[in-house]
Amino acid sequence: MNRVRYSVQVELQLKESIDQLVERGYFSEEDYAVSYIRDLVTYFQLNLDHLTAFDAPEYFARYGNNLKYAIYRKSNRTTWYAFFTETTDALTIVYLGNNHLMGHHID
Repeated sequence: MNRVRYSVQVELQLKESIDQLVERGYFSEEDYAVSYIRDLVTYFQLNLDHLTAFDAPEYFARYGNNLKYAIYRKSNRTTWYAFFTETTDALTIVYLGNNHLMGHHID
């Protein structure tokens, strides 16, 4: 099993997402937003190396070379995409996005 790591940019993105989820009214309390982000992180920690990996579209080359992505359907309305690089000992997530923000870039 490969270790799952997160780039510094993704770690910052996840922390900022908590505030954005509350500010935009997706969650009424910060505790719920924290739980949502924790669930997302836990899912990819436990499952990324078992999920089907697709070659990332050219649009995402700005995040690295030879990127792959995996899909997590969090709810009926939201699908998350984890873009990652693979080495012999780790999968490093370099970008996380959902269908609301960038789904139109996925074939």
